[in-house]
Amino acid sequence: MTATIKTTVIKDATSATDNITLDSSGNATVGAGLTVTGASTLSSTLAVTGASTLSSTLAVTGTTTLSSTLAVTGTTTLSGDASFGGAIDETVYNLTGTALDPSNGTIQYKTLSANTTLTDSIAAGEAMTLMINDGTAYTVTWPTMTWVNNGGSAPTLATTGYTVVALWKVSTTLYGALVGDGS
Repeated sequence: MTATIKTTVIKDATSATDNITLDSSGNATVGAGLTVTGASTLSSTLAVTGASTLSSTLAVTGTTTLSSTLAVTGTTTLSGDASFGGAIDETVYNLTGTALDPSNGTIQYKTLSANTTLTDSIAAGEAMTLMINDGTAYTVTWPTMTWVNNGGSAPTLATTGYTVVALWKVSTTLYGALVGDGS
């Protein structure tokens, strides 16, 4: 006699709720949450309907659907197409130092209190938006970069409101573009 298992359900021992359901196609559905503390690999679909925390590596070679929150501590790499059905929340950072580093936040703002020399800490493939508030005509010395608009020159900072620039790096070349100013 041959038995075919169509669905496997793993329940929480204390609440008897379905935590993980594996169907006959190898798809995994996670109910209330998923905590991964070691490396995990899925070769099909992972659907998460509750908050999940990853503290190590999760590799999914099929489709991943998140219906709630996924918190990842550490670096996340997407190697396929990514589709987002809602808003993407970016970290907004008050740049008090001089290092341009998107790891602090992809949207940064800086209020100048003196002439400032900014330094390049942007890695290849990274990008950020920088808003500079210069109310008293201070100057910024930019790291070596290629300005793609504004006549190929660094922007003149507005003395009221923000001057906004986009910064990104391709290979070893840092690029900048004037987005606009608040004057």
